[in-house]
Amino acid sequence: MNANVVLEQRRGLGQYELPQTHYPKLHLGCFDQPLAGWVNTDITPHIWVAKIPFAAKLLHSAGRISSKRLAQHQAGIFRQIQYLNLSKRFSYPSNFFGAVFTSHVLEHLYPAVAMHCLGECLRVLRPDGVLRIAVPDLDRMVREYDSADPESFLQEVFQYGVGADKNSHHWHYNYTNLRSRLLRLGFYRVERCDFRVGACPDVQTIDSRPTSLFVEALK
Repeated sequence: MNANVVLEQRRGLGQYELPQTHYPKLHLGCFDQPLAGWVNTDITPHIWVAKIPFAAKLLHSAGRISSKRLAQHQAGIFRQIQYLNLSKRFSYPSNFFGAVFTSHVLEHLYPAVAMHCLGECLRVLRPDGVLRIAVPDLDRMVREYDSADPESFLQEVFQYGVGADKNSHHWHYNYTNLRSRLLRLGFYRVERCDFRVGACPDVQTIDSRPTSLFVEALK
């Protein structure tokens, strides 16, 4: 299909699928949920544990990891994941990926780091590539705020006390402020999408949190 035709068709993100190509697809912040057919990345130390024979079993015996985590190591989950620090330059060439997907990651980054990460997504995407983002929906959280139960609201907003500091939330987004950031960086088309609907490859299987804000941006 002519590239100009593809461009014209995809101006409505929710109405057209990306052309199926051989271009690789990048998954940011997957933790223990790597996607088949994607380059899965995270900063979890389990990546390094997985490289050392019997390390997971020894950590489990010492009470440092759970039985669930040991089972994941035995299943080879963390051997499928590449290390990628989102605050640094991505270790991939420019114009390389056909799609980038990240789910419930941006809210864990400070705003400046999130902007750097989104800028790197733009860099590594091929022209006409798609970035799909899922984050907690700030507008939904505000609508559901109950003044009789502020603690539940604050816990959802900040997630403090849930593991390490990296597991806390450092910023939040609605469609307005996320779209503004993406356009400022140079994405030419940004649209809100429904759960499991959009131009991103595998969209019907990769989305897992239906109450999220879903946004797709085209390079």
